[in-house]
Amino acid sequence: MENRSHALMAGLFVVLLSIAAAAAAIWISKKNIPLIPYELVSISPVTGLSVQSQVRYQGVPVGRVDSLRFIQDKPGQVRIMIGVDPNTPITDGTWGEIATAGVTGISNIELRDNGSSSTRVISSAQNIQEIPMRPGFWERLQQQGGGMLGTLERIMEQVEKFTTAENADSLKSALANSAKLTAELNKAAATIEPALKKLPAMMDTFSTTARKVDVAAQQIAMLASSAQETVKMLNAPYGPMQMASHSLQSIQQMAAQVRTSTLPDLSMLSDSMTDAARSVTYTTRVLGQSPQSLIFGPPQVMAGPGEPGFAGFGARSR
Repeated sequence: MENRSHALMAGLFVVLLSIAAAAAAIWISKKNIPLIPYELVSISPVTGLSVQSQVRYQGVPVGRVDSLRFIQDKPGQVRIMIGVDPNTPITDGTWGEIATAGVTGISNIELRDNGSSSTRVISSAQNIQEIPMRPGFWERLQQQGGGMLGTLERIMEQVEKFTTAENADSLKSALANSAKLTAELNKAAATIEPALKKLPAMMDTFSTTARKVDVAAQQIAMLASSAQETVKMLNAPYGPMQMASHSLQSIQQMAAQVRTSTLPDLSMLSDSMTDAARSVTYTTRVLGQSPQSLIFGPPQVMAGPGEPGFAGFGARSR
């Protein structure tokens, strides 16, 4: 068991040594990459920044600080020379900030870019390009600190005005009223509790009623569908409605035919029967007056004035 533990420790040591060697090789290889020089000019304090401080682009380490120098003809300004990896996409929209890492006080150069430009900035040892500087977070906070302190003082004055004896009494009264209101609400809740207990049964009844309503609605929908089918069947070609329409048209045609042909014929027949009845009536009257006329014929009619054989009034015609 002891030999196995020693072998395990030896293997773990070898693995850690290999990892350390690989990390050292990568670090050394990065050190051998030639960095592109850039210049930054800061008018703010560079506290915590030193040579070999890291340079990050959007949070990714891309270089280091090479030197910090004063600008002799511009008091209050510091020239910061940095070296950046050649693959870093520094453009016209790139700027630098001094970022302090937590409470350690160590500062780094943060390069940021908002993507507003795609034009790359080409820098070299013979023509070093300048990257503009902007105030970092802590610097902006310090600049706004004065205004924040003034605002805080005004807030404190308002708080002092609010915490007077009169306001304290009003607050106590409001708290007392709140306590009374809470007690009343508790009583109301106790009163409502029996109704709340009945609420589940009411909800069940409501659900049952809703289901019945749904069933009734479905039945009504079925009846409406049947009525629509019936209407469709009645209005279908050669259906009852169309047959009734045809029958009504036939009746109208028959009525028109009766008016145009049958009724005139009936009228003529009626006139003929009337004439025949008159003839019969006349014949009956003549027979009643002179029955011999049936054998000897009708009596001779006397000629009237102007007719041949007229013999004058009071004479008999021969």
